[in-house]
Amino acid sequence: MERMIGTLFETLAEPDWASGFLAEVCAETRSHAAAILQVDVGTRRQTLPAYYGQGSDMAAAFELTHAAGNPWRPPDESKGPPAGAVVVPDDDLPLARLRKTAFWADFLRPMNVDHGGGVIGLRDAHQVISLTLLRSSRRGPYDARERDWLARLAPHWVNACALRARLAPDDGLGRASRQALDCLGTATFFLDEHDRCIGWNSAADDLLRDGGLVRLRGGRLIARSPGSGDVFAAGTRPTALRRPDGAVAGHATAHALPGHGALGPARTAVFIETTHSKAPERLRRALLAAYGLTPREAELAVRLADGLDLSQVAATMGVSTEGVRTRLKVVYGKTGVRNQSALVSLVKSLGAVIGTTD
Repeated sequence: MERMIGTLFETLAEPDWASGFLAEVCAETRSHAAAILQVDVGTRRQTLPAYYGQGSDMAAAFELTHAAGNPWRPPDESKGPPAGAVVVPDDDLPLARLRKTAFWADFLRPMNVDHGGGVIGLRDAHQVISLTLLRSSRRGPYDARERDWLARLAPHWVNACALRARLAPDDGLGRASRQALDCLGTATFFLDEHDRCIGWNSAADDLLRDGGLVRLRGGRLIARSPGSGDVFAAGTRPTALRRPDGAVAGHATAHALPGHGALGPARTAVFIETTHSKAPERLRRALLAAYGLTPREAELAVRLADGLDLSQVAATMGVSTEGVRTRLKVVYGKTGVRNQSALVSLVKSLGAVIGTTD
């Protein structure tokens, strides 16, 4: 299982992040197919971002034709099993009844599938992500031994889904892990087995330069303000980070890592979300949605629109002035403007449309 968990974690930010993991789970559970099923709670749209044992034709057929008739999904996604739950559809829908459905006749039967099983990895107000396993009646329903094995895998799967949601937001860019981390607007720190900080992304570098919330002391990440705690342990509740005046200015959460793979020897990832005013955040999100900017590119555009010059933006973002100029050229290309004044006008116009008051 340790090797399998490593396979799961080592490509968290890649488009095909779970393919190797699915193959190993299939071998362990005697399943001939597996998939990651993602459900949009609001629209109930079901997609398969990763699969094993069946080709892309199967995934396309499911998403376009058969997903709506999937009898293995709960009627109300908001009331479905929680993250970490092992789910075996045979418990609620025996094979005799399943075989009377169009879903089995048109979709499962051609793949020689009669039984399903899986683990819920993420369930919130917006989406559900689950590991789904498939096999034929020759293998029978998933038994107690296999359910116990899935229950032992479940905490790692839940943690991986939570990290995936943070490390690789669905922007369709498919960046490598480290590149994705540097594009992430959330400050991310990595701690080793002794809780010493061994790396961080660009947003975290900005946070350290600011120095108002956290700092490094003796290699450890500590809160600047007394009472906030000095070590961020994986699995604990979010930690409120305060400014010297006592005001809450951010929150930190920590997740366990396997200690190998693409993220190296890191054993804990600490994510710090700072408290921003709503208006700039709305503007940044609008730039991401309308022009496909990364969080850092959107930040650059907003800071320029706020009146900062290139050297000030560079100092604020913790990069060189030349680095800002390079990013700016990318922003020009994505937004279709030719110069800085045109970009500032565009950002201010967008701000006027969406509203810039809290």
